[in-house]
Amino acid sequence: MKRTVNRNQRNVVNPRRGFSFVEMIVTLAILALLFSLLSPAVTRSRQSARQLECMTRLRNVDMAMLNVLDTTGRFPASGNFTDTGAFQTLHNWVLDVLPWLDQSATYNAWKLGAPIQDPVNFPLTKLFFPILVCPADISVEQSDDATTYGNLSFVVNGGAGYTTYYQGVHDCPVDLLAQKLDLNGDGVTCPSSGDGAAGDKSIFLMMGLFFNETWTEGVSRRHHTAATVTDGMSNTVVLSENVRTGYNPGTSDPSESSWASPHSVLTSFYIGDPCLLGGCTPGNVNYQRANSEEGAINSGLGLPEGKSPIPNSFHIGGVNMAFGDGRVQFISQRIDGNVYAAIVSPQGAGLSGLLHQTLDGAP
Repeated sequence: MKRTVNRNQRNVVNPRRGFSFVEMIVTLAILALLFSLLSPAVTRSRQSARQLECMTRLRNVDMAMLNVLDTTGRFPASGNFTDTGAFQTLHNWVLDVLPWLDQSATYNAWKLGAPIQDPVNFPLTKLFFPILVCPADISVEQSDDATTYGNLSFVVNGGAGYTTYYQGVHDCPVDLLAQKLDLNGDGVTCPSSGDGAAGDKSIFLMMGLFFNETWTEGVSRRHHTAATVTDGMSNTVVLSENVRTGYNPGTSDPSESSWASPHSVLTSFYIGDPCLLGGCTPGNVNYQRANSEEGAINSGLGLPEGKSPIPNSFHIGGVNMAFGDGRVQFISQRIDGNVYAAIVSPQGAGLSGLLHQTLDGAP
């Protein structure tokens, strides 16, 4: 006999089921928990990838700089200016390394000796070179224009400060806050040229690797070679990150916003002034100041572009720095000030006694 099954009975025996409201809430809660656990790991992975890519780009720029050193026999100027007649801003160190970064066309197109605002040079300042920019630089992330302007994330080692024209005096050494430096503690600032082996300008040369120079005049002419880096190339920082330089959405002036700008606060990084108010008199020198207050690594992240000439990065806990032997190392933002000043100075061992305190902190 053929057996028949009532449809209602079949539905009772094999009911169709779906998610209840409670089950759906529980499932969503589990998914949210899993996402919250995975999200930090994904973020850390992205940060690590960006830091690694940043290190790779910085290493390439460092190798290009060492090629310039080998070819020309000297490190280039951090920034180039003219200082006779009308003061003019020309270009910075980046132009010198471009041929070794596969950008010879830009280098050859640049009108050397002409101001950065020159009709030939100005359009070139807007070129975007990814190799000059750390992927973590938020100037790229926060502006649609960043890829059409000349952004820059890397700066050269300027040491204790830079030279400038100050109240009628040319080539005056100042710190990162533009305070005049009295490095030998004799009470005289902005000395004239030829101030002696223990003079401010001689000590100033020992404390940094790159300097402003006048293009053809002899007003400001100082540089280092491989031979003058007496502390050793492997012990001396050449380049660092600074995401507070380069592209500035607040200005269209290429002298204040581009990879080519020779402006001192855009080309270089500087340590904090080891001398209180710039005066290096006996008992007034403390190298812990090199990494403190306005000179502390990563202390300028909240400042506008061009307002913090120190190492700044968005990597957690420090910055990438490139050394004279071609290696790139992550430097903690908590690095001891004495150690920090020592790796910045190319002739730190020779400073003993000149600043009334050696670089190891001993009086």
